[in-house]
Amino acid sequence: MITASIKRILRKNRQRKILNKIGSGKIVYFLNPLEEISFKYIPGEPGKLGKYYAKHFGQNEYEIDFDSSSILMAVMEGKPISKARYDNYHLIESVFWKGNIKIPARERQWAIRG
Repeated sequence: MITASIKRILRKNRQRKILNKIGSGKIVYFLNPLEEISFKYIPGEPGKLGKYYAKHFGQNEYEIDFDSSSILMAVMEGKPISKARYDNYHLIESVFWKGNIKIPARERQWAIRG
């Protein structure tokens, strides 16, 4: 019971830290540990929206919509990370995504026929 309260307080502090950095117009790096995606926010010019980028294990960085549910979840449940961790995130071994998915032959044939 006490640990749940402590975890909730820590989550709120991490959330506030991410939101404050985004609001102050700084580049922010953060992680969604549940989906194992790292994000980068680059602020836009005054009056314009910033851009969000994401990285999965084994993949390169790609731009993601600002209203994506993954970003919302990362801000609500995530934690800030360093630029170095973000830059190397695609090299970090993942529990969720191993990158070597085996597709059974029967399903592969179905996918080809469409």
